[in-house]
Amino acid sequence: MSLRGTILQPWNWHTPQTDKTGLNLWNRLKRDASSIKKQGYTAVWLPPASEAQDNMNIGYGIRNWRNLCGYWGKESELIDACNALKNEGLQIYHDQVHNHLMGGNTEKDIWCLSVKKNNKNEPATDSCVWFNTDLPTDFPWLELNHNNFDAYHPNDWECWAISGKKFDKEAYEDAWGGCDLDFDSMDVVKKLEAFGNWYKQTVHVDGYRFDAVKHIRPKGTLNFLHAMRLSESRNLFAIGEFLHDNVQLLHNYISSTLGQISMFDVPLQRKFEKVSQQGRSYNLSSLFENTLTKDNPVLSVSFVHSHDDMPPMHNKNGRGHYIGDWFISQAYALTLLREQGYPMVSDVDVLRHGDMISRYMLLRQDCTYGHIMDKFDHSATIGWSFYGGNGYDNSMAVVLTTGDYGKKWLNTGRPNTTYRDFTEALQHKIVTNHDGWAEFECPAGNTSAWIEESKYVSLKDRLNSLS
Repeated sequence: MSLRGTILQPWNWHTPQTDKTGLNLWNRLKRDASSIKKQGYTAVWLPPASEAQDNMNIGYGIRNWRNLCGYWGKESELIDACNALKNEGLQIYHDQVHNHLMGGNTEKDIWCLSVKKNNKNEPATDSCVWFNTDLPTDFPWLELNHNNFDAYHPNDWECWAISGKKFDKEAYEDAWGGCDLDFDSMDVVKKLEAFGNWYKQTVHVDGYRFDAVKHIRPKGTLNFLHAMRLSESRNLFAIGEFLHDNVQLLHNYISSTLGQISMFDVPLQRKFEKVSQQGRSYNLSSLFENTLTKDNPVLSVSFVHSHDDMPPMHNKNGRGHYIGDWFISQAYALTLLREQGYPMVSDVDVLRHGDMISRYMLLRQDCTYGHIMDKFDHSATIGWSFYGGNGYDNSMAVVLTTGDYGKKWLNTGRPNTTYRDFTEALQHKIVTNHDGWAEFECPAGNTSAWIEESKYVSLKDRLNSLS
């Protein structure tokens, strides 16, 4: 049986720089590397490590790529954390911010034009004229100045195009702040690639999470990835953050990057949010329609929450599009207990629903193999079953509902076999008939995952060993 890959995001927007024991993120990851592996994760997504402007935005307002003493800790601590994760066989994906640099020194007398926020090729008004201003576009430590940028965004609603620049029409949306790199400049491309090669020589890299790719022309990201793969002589993994619920835009981006970059399945996550708001009135039978996980599962990174979409945590407010607690078990069943997609688990959910996720991770490792039967045939109650591998006691039936107590007639391929609900939402046993069929059940507004009794016993022992 193949390994079921799962990514862990062990941080969020409100994660304290140090925990109650005084450890920063890098030191916590060094300490927890073995536990992360034991939980069943295969990869870890690290936040930006570079110096940010006043350490703003948990490291996303990048000021200096090459200074790795950033918001989350020192360079030496980052190296130690990566070595510990690598020694456990975990892949390490680094968050790369290649645009909207912030915190440069002010350059004087730069000619600019006020242009439309999401179309730098059009003036903001018919009466726009070029104006002379001072901009923070000098980054001497990166050997970058205004000639290396095509626009400056002083805030969320203005964009100033820099004189003499040609503006690409390939980027899907404009950046939200700071300085936009000019990817037509070979000097910029060379500096970015030099940074990438230096970074790989400094810390261990198995892949990248590229920030805000819809704001950058696709060839800029693709060419960097190609150069890094070429210099490494291996197929480094890549995920692009394209925050949009229109799946066609994700397909377009995948096409424009030649299918080399996976994408977060934002359309599916936004559907989870709608279900948690609408409850039983949402039609679950169409849940996977117009999602990347259905259309292109090989390049889909499915997720429930990330740092951009998270419920209230650490005595802070929520962010973005987050899912009600009552639907979390169903949402994670639809990501972790399926074979399609490459799921990512956020620590915002591990902290709030750790026991449930630990159970699902064990099920994902052991019970998501063999022939699958889908029963997405009801608006409020759906289910599916895995026949398991030949010679293994790892068949499973999953039922979830947004309405009343649910039942689903499913075949596990295992005749006369006793099943128990590993979520322990239900305590009774269910036995399949001589053809392997049974009516599997689920409590109202909840999830049940039925596995063979022998597997139930062994997984309970493993679950207990994780605590």
